[in-house]
Amino acid sequence: MPLFALRPPTAPAARLRLAFVAALALLVVGMSLKYAAKAARPADNGQQTRSAFLRWRAMIHEVFAGGNVYVGVHEYPNPPVMAVVLKPFADLPPLAGALAWFYTKVAMAVLAAVWVFRLVQPPGTTAPGLSAAHALAVVLALPPLLGDLSHNNVNIFILFLVAATLELHRRGRDVGAGVVLALAIACKVTPLIFVAYFGWKRRWRALAATAAGLVLWLAIVPGAVFGFERNAELLADWYKLMVRPALVENRVTSEHPNQSIPGVVYRLLTHSPSFVEYPDNIPTGVAFHNVADIGTPVARRVVQGCVVAFGVVVVLLCRAPRAARGGPWVAAECALMVIGMLLFSERTWKHHAVTLLLPFAVLTAWLFAPDTSAGVRRWLTGVLAAVALLTTVPGMLTEDAADLALVYGTHTAAFLLLTAAVCARLVAARRVWVARPEGNP
Repeated sequence: MPLFALRPPTAPAARLRLAFVAALALLVVGMSLKYAAKAARPADNGQQTRSAFLRWRAMIHEVFAGGNVYVGVHEYPNPPVMAVVLKPFADLPPLAGALAWFYTKVAMAVLAAVWVFRLVQPPGTTAPGLSAAHALAVVLALPPLLGDLSHNNVNIFILFLVAATLELHRRGRDVGAGVVLALAIACKVTPLIFVAYFGWKRRWRALAATAAGLVLWLAIVPGAVFGFERNAELLADWYKLMVRPALVENRVTSEHPNQSIPGVVYRLLTHSPSFVEYPDNIPTGVAFHNVADIGTPVARRVVQGCVVAFGVVVVLLCRAPRAARGGPWVAAECALMVIGMLLFSERTWKHHAVTLLLPFAVLTAWLFAPDTSAGVRRWLTGVLAAVALLTTVPGMLTEDAADLALVYGTHTAAFLLLTAAVCARLVAARRVWVARPEGNP
């Protein structure tokens, strides 16, 4: 029996799908109106800076005017190419530019969802349109997606690039996949994990295209815009600001919003602040919640041990046939990669979790598959319910209680639960393949 039982949609089912899409559209429109009202209000300093895009808008103008936004008080977190991407939006009036970026991200999220659902679909089957599994995956992914829209950050853009990479790879277009992956890496380092994945899968053309793409997006494109010498200076200063502290200097952001494994380990197991204030722009720890103090060298070893353990899991479980480029098994492998992006980033905020759309799609497809046993369905329901509670309930609490929940890593716990569930999906997919070697992966 196939992993999905596909039937022609009945009239009631079609109406339900239409109602679901209409509800999502109304939610997005309502959110855009709320965001517009927030963005139009000046901040305490009299400037329109009430979202990430509006804060960065001035920095983008500054870097195009010849300034260096990687030094000083206002430090830009992304490489120069991200400023190039956002420049057309930054050139618009503040509110118009913010709303244009908002709705561009809505379109990117829709495309990313379509590509993710195609990846999960078993090869050789007909796409069922919007199914219950798809709808549940979207609902589970809504909190980070709406959070990123509210902040008007760039995380949905990264989701879009990762999903586009996997769609191109699914179609066998490895060169295009590598070039798009390179742009994702050039804008935000964490998609670099897919370089290791493509290496494990021996996708040499994709890797070569990624290497060429990194030269394109880090050097050639911004060099053509800013000048090659100035771009090299900007890139070096971005590295000093965002990469070297964690990679070389063993510095990790331990503040409570950080839900990565490094953040939680340093926050709870070393004397590192969970709350920081900035009098005179000097970071000062004001609250600590560590339960032990093993020291930063040992904490670094703990994090490295977690990375090694994750790598071992990948080697043991990511064993889909090399010819496979889509389907539940390959999708679960890619889902494990996007969870790794969140777990091992130097800093992972709540709205960075937009990429969980892929793990949710993998698990909800398994939940609704007709050959999934009742016991597995009950277990999956419990896991997804726990993840939903861990990622949404803290936001319903008072501000102090919500912050305290983040101190102890509620989102990190959700990421680990999803890791366990995706690993179980990989084991199940391998068992199906061994039992039916002629089947689809």
